[in-house]
Amino acid sequence: MAGVLTHEHAATAAAQDVHHGQVSHKDLIRGLARLRWTLWKRSYRKNIGKLIGTIIGALYGIGAMVALVFIFLGTTLWAGEGTVFPAIIRGLGALTVLLWVLVPLFAFGVDDTLDPRAFALYPRSARNLQPGMAVAAALSLPSLFTLIAILIATGFEALWLVLFGQGIGWVVAAMIALLPANLAGFVLCLLLLRAVFAHSASRSSSRSGRELGGIVAFLGMFVLIYAASLLMQRIPNAVAVVDLSLLSRIVEGLAWTPVGALFSVPMDLAEGRALTAALRALIGTATIVLVWLWWRRSIDASLTSALAGDASSGTTSVSPLVPRFVPSGPFGAVLGKSLRYWRRDTRYLAALGTYPIVVVFLVAMGFVLPESRGMMLGMAIFMLGMSGLSLANEIGFDGPSGWVNITASLPARANLLGRVAAQALLMGPPALLLAALIPLVFGMPEMIGLFVLGVTGAMIASWGISMLIATLMPYPASPPGTNPMKDKSANSTNAMLAMTVSMLVLLLALAPAIGVGIWGAAVGSTGLTLLAGGLAILAGAIVFVVGLLLAERRLDAQYPDLFQKVRDYVS
Repeated sequence: MAGVLTHEHAATAAAQDVHHGQVSHKDLIRGLARLRWTLWKRSYRKNIGKLIGTIIGALYGIGAMVALVFIFLGTTLWAGEGTVFPAIIRGLGALTVLLWVLVPLFAFGVDDTLDPRAFALYPRSARNLQPGMAVAAALSLPSLFTLIAILIATGFEALWLVLFGQGIGWVVAAMIALLPANLAGFVLCLLLLRAVFAHSASRSSSRSGRELGGIVAFLGMFVLIYAASLLMQRIPNAVAVVDLSLLSRIVEGLAWTPVGALFSVPMDLAEGRALTAALRALIGTATIVLVWLWWRRSIDASLTSALAGDASSGTTSVSPLVPRFVPSGPFGAVLGKSLRYWRRDTRYLAALGTYPIVVVFLVAMGFVLPESRGMMLGMAIFMLGMSGLSLANEIGFDGPSGWVNITASLPARANLLGRVAAQALLMGPPALLLAALIPLVFGMPEMIGLFVLGVTGAMIASWGISMLIATLMPYPASPPGTNPMKDKSANSTNAMLAMTVSMLVLLLALAPAIGVGIWGAAVGSTGLTLLAGGLAILAGAIVFVVGLLLAERRLDAQYPDLFQKVRDYVS
């Protein structure tokens, strides 16, 4: 009977032209574009920080467009000659494509709204999804500003062809190829972004692998930013010392690569280089085809890996929660849990890797700018001392898992001291080692005692401040395993207030030690510098004890309320 009903149902549906589960390609494209637009709008709900960031980004984008107009005006109408303009077009075109490749590689934390893995449960292949995802990729502010910039460049290229073009035939050929070549370059930018995102989603089904990749990219971005800053400080007048002919050769070389080929075609035609234009058009076209196929393959791999789940051998060893070097009990349990967090949680790993990078950068700045060596030295030491402030949102980092501590009646003191001990074991020895090495690097061995004692006192004080701040004003934090660049604390008033208050209290507590230390360094008195180190240790101990007592009372009295608050942050 059921088979008869099924047959009759199918016959009725066919008679009425009803096709279950079938969606036309046009409808799928419109649906994905509408989905991308809807998700983008909803991402601003109750997220004032993101709205403000988008507005600021849009203002920067408008400023960049205005600057671009003036650059093109200066190299066309105002210059009175057009020899530099083609090189600028080629260079900016290659730079645009490179930026679209580097954004997903180094700006880890950029939200991939249309992650291919999200469509794994739907009966759609990569071939079906790809056109709609390509159209949806254009619905973003970076895409909009890139398109506007390309249209501005197209307009000025047409103006340059009219004013400085040689030969009516070549000008007409360049005009015909101008808009298609530039739009093809724009399409390449979008496809590269989507292909890199899809490849990142498919290259590893292991969560730990993805998180480690995020940390490497996050820290790599910091290294590149600081390296660029050091380079600019080393070369204050880069334009004057760089040979323009060298830049021209670099731009010409980039024009033969996939990143710069398409944007170079109109200028090549205008200069009468038909063969060069044809070869570069072929390079650009082949690149688009290959990127499209690479993207399709990555989407297929993402869909498959999402259905297969995270790879696991099932042979993971289980280690005891309480480390062997501490007695079993609440303190040991919290210490063991925190040590695991510091090894596995990307939010903690980011803090663990960021401090050494910043300190090395400050030391390098002291060598690049000898006149600022004293300031950089002081900032490096202070950064080491305030490393304990990375514990200032421990309750917020717990999130909903904090209920375990409440139901287990975990003593507040053990809960706090276990976290401090874990951070001290991991960050204390490297910080003290750097505090001893930095004076040696700068040729001031007599300051080792002051710096080691000062860093020790500052770390002890920062631990006390962090315990108190963590129980007074926890702020929103992303769930464990998320990328550090997605941390919600950047959009939180509580986060900025907490860090500001923490640093001010730390500075006030160490003010006497800082003053005596500066006095001793100025007069060259070893006794005064050691006295300053002793004052730092004393101030740190006082702040630690007071902070622990106040935080313990606060946690005992308000832990359920704090738990409810941080649970709301991630709901």
